[in-house]
Amino acid sequence: MGNAGTAARLSGAPLAVLVVDDDAFNREGVRLYLAQAGFQVSEAGDEAGARLMAAHQLFDAAVLDVSIPAVAGQRAYPAQSLGIRLAQHLKRQRPRMGIVLFSAYEDRGQEVLELLEMGVRGIAYKLKGCRPQLLLEAIHAALQGKVVIDAEVTDTRLLARELLKRLSVEERPFVERALGYIDSLTSREWQIADALAASHSAEGVAEEMGVSLKTVENYISRLYQKLGLDEVPGHLRRSNLLTKTWLVRSLSEGDTAHAP
Repeated sequence: MGNAGTAARLSGAPLAVLVVDDDAFNREGVRLYLAQAGFQVSEAGDEAGARLMAAHQLFDAAVLDVSIPAVAGQRAYPAQSLGIRLAQHLKRQRPRMGIVLFSAYEDRGQEVLELLEMGVRGIAYKLKGCRPQLLLEAIHAALQGKVVIDAEVTDTRLLARELLKRLSVEERPFVERALGYIDSLTSREWQIADALAASHSAEGVAEEMGVSLKTVENYISRLYQKLGLDEVPGHLRRSNLLTKTWLVRSLSEGDTAHAP
């Protein structure tokens, strides 16, 4: 999906987005804008309400204020970052859900890192007050499995180094080795690795690329071998290490990493 202002699925049904913000004025503004862009929009003003809605409806993306109250009627305390906790919950439910985080504060990089540590992609972090078009672009980027963080929020290169340091003693050698071999991938191998790292299944990649599942599986086998991930013990999961490798790479290059 590109950055065009359409929110239609291939089937014709609009993409479903959950907007969570305790400020009714802001929430309504985002809802109206996204509805005009073609999204099916639902809204909640607190964490509990958002969790309840997500339990009964499948959302493709969510736009979350970082500072939200736990339940209606309570104050939102910025230090709690319940929006980050909600994002973690939603990603556990649906790893491919696109998440856009909004904050009026500029120093939340370490909290976003807690979300990235889950080994997920499809996350954008924007400062409140950005142009509406930038919100739309952030949603589409998150739906594509990208990680997009405003430079005003944090230094993504510092996040990349911190994420690498936080890997377990078992994971880090494999991720560091894979990072060293990424440039050896062909354009097609890169394309498939990028899709897998964004939580796409092999079947989904095959359908998207218009090739057979066997062809994709052969590519996956080769790219794992090239990246040194074919030797990963089963309990570490190669797909998870691939995602973390891609996260470190994209953060270190400001999400400008691209196929050779």
